[in-house]
Amino acid sequence: MKTRFNLKTVALIIAVIFTVGTANATEKVTKASSHESITETALSLESWMTNDAIWSTSDVTNFVEAQEESLNLENWMTNSDVWSTSTDWAANTTEANLELEAWMTDKVAWEVAPASAETEGQLSLEEWMINEKVWNL
Repeated sequence: MKTRFNLKTVALIIAVIFTVGTANATEKVTKASSHESITETALSLESWMTNDAIWSTSDVTNFVEAQEESLNLENWMTNSDVWSTSTDWAANTTEANLELEAWMTDKVAWEVAPASAETEGQLSLEEWMINEKVWNL
């Protein structure tokens, strides 16, 4: 009883700590590991980025439109033998009906016998357990 009360108290204290710890979670700042260096290189404008001749051109010869390969129907795509196998398989497989067997309704089979109490032999002290050379290296 006392142990159960202590465990409930410890669980309550841990729950309160987690609740208080996450109450201000939006204000916390995540810091990088000390093993990482998060230095970003500075961005700089280059001349072609602001050159009007590049961005206002109507010359479409610089751009090539990618042509996709045409899709064609192949024989296997329209072959009824390929696509009808799954329906044939489903029609040919039937499950056997479930039947009640004698053991399923036998009350003796479902009664749980009380477990026998296991007993352990007495423990004895061995020499290595009390040898100072083993424990004081």
